[in-house]
Amino acid sequence: MDMIRLKFKGISEVVGTGKMCLLVLTDMNERRQINVVCDPYVEKMFALRLRGKVQASRLLPEVLCDLLVNKMNCRFEIIINGVRDGQYRCVLVSQDTLDTLPIDISEAVLMSFISDTPLLISPELMSRQSAPYNEGSTGVSMPVNAISGEMLQHAMKKAIEDEDYELASQLRDEQKRRKDELQEDKNK
Repeated sequence: MDMIRLKFKGISEVVGTGKMCLLVLTDMNERRQINVVCDPYVEKMFALRLRGKVQASRLLPEVLCDLLVNKMNCRFEIIINGVRDGQYRCVLVSQDTLDTLPIDISEAVLMSFISDTPLLISPELMSRQSAPYNEGSTGVSMPVNAISGEMLQHAMKKAIEDEDYELASQLRDEQKRRKDELQEDKNK
């Protein structure tokens, strides 16, 4: 199956949350984007590298990637394979053995950024989750299924305050869908 390779384009703060950021990823032609929620730790890891305030080659992720990729000749790719409970799901795949390991999406983006490990997504998932990419845009679009529970709650509160009841209803439906999904998983 043909996959779409993604690249890191930048970080955008989620206004009003005080601690969450979005990692902006685009296709290689910079036509479409997806946004990945990241926590303050990962944002700090990107900031260290982007601002050049430390010698990144001595940081643990760079050392491990150098060891695996350059010294041990291991080849990897990262595949985003779905969305569950407001988070993208992905796996680290050994191209040599085809073994897979689940990996946190924001950590996967960091690994791809520092080691040039291909970060891939299926055309179907990209089509469903992406929005047009506009360089220099001050806002970003995100599908409701790709935002965290905390962000979902915050958005619902804001929609009610703004009397946007249609949006509040959509957000409530997403919360219910997640709750039902969780209950189904418990019943398995």
